[in-house]
Amino acid sequence: MMLRVILTLTVFSLCDAKLPGLKQIIPPNELPPNPTQNIQALKLLQFENKNEKTSRIIDQYTARHRREVFDSKSYESSLTWAHSERLDENGDVVLRWVNSDSSITFRLEARTHGYVGLGFNSARNMRGADLVVAWVDDRNGNAKILDCHGSEFEDRAEADDVQNYELISGYENATHTTVEFRRQLDTCDRQDFVIGEDTTQILWALGPNGSDGDLPKHVQSGTRPLRLLQPLSKPEDVSLKQWDVRLNGLKIPHVMATQFWCKIFKAPTLSQKHHMIGYEPIIDSRPIKNGFPVLEKNSPSPVHHMVLYECADDPDVYMWNEWSDGPGFYGPTKPSEWSICASPIAAWAMGSKGEFLPENVGIPIGKQGGAAYYMLEVHFDNQAPHEVLDSSGMRIHYTPRLRAHDAALLGAGIGVSALHVIPPKQRHYRTVGICGSECTNTMIPDDGITIVSVLLHAHATAKKITLKHIRGNDELPRVSEENSYDARYQQSRIVPGGRKFLKGDTLITECTYDSTSRDKPILGGYSASQEMCLSFVLYYPRTQLAGCYSMTPAKEFFETFGVKEFYGVNMMQVENIFLSSSYVEYLPLPLDIVKDQIGGEEGDDQAVGFMKELVIKEPLEFRNKTFMAHLNEMPWSEPLLTEQIEKTLSRGMHMTFCKKNDDSWGVPIQIQNYPNFSELTNNDASEKSCHYKSVRLTNGVKKTNSATKISLGLSAILLTSLELLIAR
Repeated sequence: MMLRVILTLTVFSLCDAKLPGLKQIIPPNELPPNPTQNIQALKLLQFENKNEKTSRIIDQYTARHRREVFDSKSYESSLTWAHSERLDENGDVVLRWVNSDSSITFRLEARTHGYVGLGFNSARNMRGADLVVAWVDDRNGNAKILDCHGSEFEDRAEADDVQNYELISGYENATHTTVEFRRQLDTCDRQDFVIGEDTTQILWALGPNGSDGDLPKHVQSGTRPLRLLQPLSKPEDVSLKQWDVRLNGLKIPHVMATQFWCKIFKAPTLSQKHHMIGYEPIIDSRPIKNGFPVLEKNSPSPVHHMVLYECADDPDVYMWNEWSDGPGFYGPTKPSEWSICASPIAAWAMGSKGEFLPENVGIPIGKQGGAAYYMLEVHFDNQAPHEVLDSSGMRIHYTPRLRAHDAALLGAGIGVSALHVIPPKQRHYRTVGICGSECTNTMIPDDGITIVSVLLHAHATAKKITLKHIRGNDELPRVSEENSYDARYQQSRIVPGGRKFLKGDTLITECTYDSTSRDKPILGGYSASQEMCLSFVLYYPRTQLAGCYSMTPAKEFFETFGVKEFYGVNMMQVENIFLSSSYVEYLPLPLDIVKDQIGGEEGDDQAVGFMKELVIKEPLEFRNKTFMAHLNEMPWSEPLLTEQIEKTLSRGMHMTFCKKNDDSWGVPIQIQNYPNFSELTNNDASEKSCHYKSVRLTNGVKKTNSATKISLGLSAILLTSLELLIAR
């Protein structure tokens, strides 16, 4: 019996041993060790009676791991929280966080007296997710925390083998439970989620009152896509000024799901050059019920995305002043003179809180260095059964304190048109848009440009977007990449250190879609039910280049689907109609002809209506079918077919467009092959050496692999000895 006691105590001492002689280094804004934590945890481990409410999950690990428990009142973190987000619509669950190069610290504030759960996953459910559950013990007010993971087959939490979350503090007040805890960004534990640059699905759950570790079914839960490793949201600058560009009571009908509205704004009168350094959305959408607009909390807005364009100089100031005083125009009916508003300076999409530019760049604004007039383009997607009165727009932040560089925004990717097709029932289907070397060789200065941030944009079926950089015959490390794209959360991505982009280099925007939930092909367009593949690239120094896109030539597109000829219209005419209705607005036809050909009220559908009117003449096997009917009837479940279509459309011929900021051509439209280059097998920042060792955050001292192996090895030997003794 005495030997059993000695061996048991030896096991506990080995598991809790510290490495001797190591000095602790505390980076800025990092937590120092809690001086009371080990003592309090050891006392509670030895003397605390088991709580009747303690669940089977606690039972799973208490025999193997000591609990991270201590008196929360004896220690405060005193951290400056860099980020704060409401995880639910009502603000009942607020997450704050700050990160260093290797770790991240959270503060979770929730309106509950039960447990609070936080999770990290690439999917919007808890299956296989990394979960952390915390609560405050009702008996003594002590906070407790548990590292868990979601079951692969059901929505159930299971305790991790290794506890990698470190509790900092926790308490309850009259309404809320608040806990602070930290973890490594990569714990090297297969049961934990690696927190990186990609968008993460943040899961949250609240337990019923009194659920101190019992973990019954949650009473509230939800998900929110976030990028946790993002820069500070807003600079502290007392010189910041605001300029609101917004609509004024525009009535959005419910009979048209997709609508564009454009309005001209005159820039503020400024005596000196100013820089725009950021913008925020102004969402003011009021449903019209019983003939009156009503202000409803958390009412969904039909605003899908907004772009603010800079307008090139025009000597007819009188007309532009008239337009700036007017309400604006429905997209296809806007004056042709507005085509010179072609250079985007701000792009907002659903889920974004706005953007603030990196601190070394600013976009000139106003007549002194920028432009005198700007065009706001608002895309509405009204799925509600009622009209909406809308006064949405953007708040522009600008300052006289000039940044080091004048920046500009370049739009790249696939020209938006119905010639962009994603087949249904596909798990990973890729499309690409090219910004070709002919354009960049002409428009980029001799010293090149520096790319500082990128906004990647697509719609709901996109799951991955990559901006590739090609120089000569080699692919360089990706400029930007999102491996877990979520259209509900679209924020720019900083390019660390900037990326030098030279004359003759090529940009390729590649989008990967998951269309397994769709029964019919998805066509390119502005509607939320259609798709896009775009990159908005912020760079300096400022040039005249505003847009650099590509799309499949019409002849090659239709031949890919086995179609050679249509009734009443040749391929050149078909191509001109697609070009006139696409983003590049090439060879515009008179508006009445376009409406007749693409279906009147569908002026914003990028020729989807026209696809329904094209009747096939050749080949004979498809004769007299409309092209959309033919597209819908193709055997999309055949992988050889879809793989060949993907290869032909993405790696085949591309029609490239190079647009200047006054809507003129930088170089003529060209037809080119997909560039030939050696593809990058692994992005330089995407791989990390990790042997998935057991890691425990103990007082800020991280054990080495060898020490951990020795400690665990001796523990295993002693535990085996105990089992043999007990068996005897």
